[in-house]
Order: sequence, then C-alpha cells, then structure tokens
Amino acid sequence: MLKTFSLPRHVAALVLLTLAVAANAAAQTTRGDEPPYSDSDAPSASRSRTAATRAASDHPSDILRAARRVYVEPNRHIDAEYLEYKLAKLPEFTQWRLTIVKDKDKADLVVSISKKALNYIFQIVEPASSVVAVTGKVVAINGLVAAEDISHEIVKKMRQVRALPSFEQE
Repeated sequence: MLKTFSLPRHVAALVLLTLAVAANAAAQTTRGDEPPYSDSDAPSASRSRTAATRAASDHPSDILRAARRVYVEPNRHIDAEYLEYKLAKLPEFTQWRLTIVKDKDKADLVVSISKKALNYIFQIVEPASSVVAVTGKVVAINGLVAAEDISHEIVKKMRQVRALPSFEQE
C-alpha cells in the first residue's frame, strides 16, 4: 500500500519555486541560438543618474546611493526651509555631495512629513519610480525640534547604505 503525506504549504511552495528556478537556469544554458551575454551591453557605471539607471535600480539602497538632489515637500507640520537648513548643516550631507533643490521635478529624492499627535513621520520617495526609500519617525514637542531630529534621522538611515568618500574618511 502506498503511503501519502502532506507538506506544509510554505514547504511545497519552496520546492516548486526551486524546481522552477532550476528549470529556467537549465533552459537558459541550453539555448544555442542566442549569443552569450557581453559586459559591453551593460550600462556604463558612471556616477551620473539617468532615466535608464533609475529604471534599472529600484532597490531603496541603490536609490539612496545614487541620489544627488533632495526636495523637502512643504507641509503644515514643519517649516520646509528650516528642515533644509538643518540637513545642509550636517557634514555628511555635504560630504555625500547632496544638494537641496526647490523644484520637485528635478529632485532625486522627495522628503514628505506627516504628523500624528507628537509623532512626526517622514518618508523619502524617489519621484521617478514612486519607490519609498526610507521611512522613519521622531517624537517631538514642536516642528522646530522635529526638523532637527528628522534631519539627524535621515542622515543616520542614509549612513547605513552610503559611505563617506574615501578622501573624507580618516
């Protein structure tokens, strides 16, 4: 008599996924009519951020590393100019060569802020892909304190994925 057993759903899904990946890899290696991949077909690895590189890298850490221009969205909870001032004052901001822009269409990153009670919640979004790169929260009594805390929190989160330029590290 044949015994049957059942696997949990997540194990069965993992087995099916593994089989599909293996079958796809085997199909790609057995294609004889296509030329092999060439590194010359890959986009150049330049520091400039173009529409092609934006579309190619939608991972939040890649977005944060490649960004150069930051726009702070005006809102009623925090004075945008004060937050811009606090960001620009931090040494990492200038070492990473980030700049504040006043035109949202020219920004690589958009900082937006909302408030619930004493919680100031911020998001950093890449406008081209609408990918949320960073979210965070600070607790503050007013908008001035919140702006300073948010600026430090933004730099802290960006520091996790961005290194200082080699000539700045000691």
